[in-house]
Amino acid sequence: LLFPGFPMACLTSMIEPLRAANEIIERTAFRWVLLAEQPGRVMSSAEVGFEAGTALADAPPLDLLLLLSGPAARFANERAGNAVLRDLVRHGTALGGISGGVFPLVRAGVMAGRRVSVHWCYEAAFRSEFPDAVASDDVITRDRRRYTASGAAAAFDLSLQLIEERLGPEIAH
Repeated sequence: LLFPGFPMACLTSMIEPLRAANEIIERTAFRWVLLAEQPGRVMSSAEVGFEAGTALADAPPLDLLLLLSGPAARFANERAGNAVLRDLVRHGTALGGISGGVFPLVRAGVMAGRRVSVHWCYEAAFRSEFPDAVASDDVITRDRRRYTASGAAAAFDLSLQLIEERLGPEIAH
């Protein structure tokens, strides 16, 4: 789920290992779709646009939804966006946030009682906005079907973990 100003490196760091795993095994084990609150072009922090062909509310069934954003990102319609995230959780979708994507994830109310990886450059802002949240210094935190990664390198490593779980260590390596 892309928010305007998302870090492009985080997106490519999540997708490329999954794409490579598909190529190595010569079949599709992983699929991804770019979503946004509304379909259309979403500009990254590097001012490179990515086409989100599907609105969050119209998302196909998902195993995992990862939010990518800067820390100030909010849904244009927070009530509706947050409700969609909570509904996805109720129907079994795992959720996560990469880099600043942890901010809208916590704002949605879906991280209560769960640990959250926070990039060091966002730590003060995160603790100020969410004093009751359990922030972790770990670059990747997985807590009961919630996945958070603190930045692009951590996103790459999270993808490798997902590959290892599904396809084994040989493919991940």
